[in-house]
Amino acid sequence: MRIIFMGTPEFSAEFLKYLIKGEHQVIAVATQPDKPVGRGMELHSPPVKIAALEAGIPVLQPNSVKDPAFAEELKKLNADIFVVVAFSILPKEVLAASKLGAVNIHGSLLPKYRGAAPVQWAIANCEQITGLTVFLLDEKMDHGPVLEQREIKIEQNDTTEILLKKMVAPGCEALDSALAKLQSGNFTVLEQNHEQASPAPKLKKEDGLINWNMSALQIHKRLCAFTPWPGAYTNLNGQKIFLRKTEISELEKNLESGEIFIRKNAVFAGTGNGILSILEVQAEGKKRMAAADYFRGTGSNCRRFG
Repeated sequence: MRIIFMGTPEFSAEFLKYLIKGEHQVIAVATQPDKPVGRGMELHSPPVKIAALEAGIPVLQPNSVKDPAFAEELKKLNADIFVVVAFSILPKEVLAASKLGAVNIHGSLLPKYRGAAPVQWAIANCEQITGLTVFLLDEKMDHGPVLEQREIKIEQNDTTEILLKKMVAPGCEALDSALAKLQSGNFTVLEQNHEQASPAPKLKKEDGLINWNMSALQIHKRLCAFTPWPGAYTNLNGQKIFLRKTEISELEKNLESGEIFIRKNAVFAGTGNGILSILEVQAEGKKRMAAADYFRGTGSNCRRFG
């Protein structure tokens, strides 16, 4: 099939690279415009654009997917289908610009975790199982009928980055199966139960603020979910400090929520339920370091997070 691929981040680029090596023809790629990065505000290309150019594939970078000119440009390319991974909600004019519409690869078991951050919220909410869904796009967010799903186990220390990497192989296999169904024309879809839908909204900076009344597991999982952004952070003697690595501790000691306990080279904190072992921290504007080293120096007189 003639495919136009749409996506932006590294996660999307992995699926583009897979399609390029496969039996289908990727005739063009659509991605977000280049963005200025760093102090010099130098323009950086999205990972999907870089992968496309390396393969000699034309790249479209619309400022808005709602621009009528974008839909017109897509129509001229005469694609059989669009494959979408972490791109944008497409208007009906765009969806109608290919013969078979568009399929989307989404990082959850829909209808659970509809939205921009399904992987992060599955981890943050202490889910043990998540997965991938390949579904037909309509005009609503993560709303269309399902073609394929694959379950993926979430381990206790899986970060968002780790879980995204775990999703690529089963996601590619699910995409292959979905495209084969569409190409044959002989398939059935599973309508989502919209009453069971749950949100996975775009992350905000304040999502990373630690509530020490949560359990040790909840705090640990939020750190895993919100790495690298927005991070899991707290206040320590008036200074913002990020927790970069933690573990659930089996230390038997009564600690109040946020209370710090130091023993030899180990740092612990009380929570609403259980004790958290603090392994690495990073004060705002400083380098990441072992928590024990931090508390031997700057944090030696600190007794409570909060």
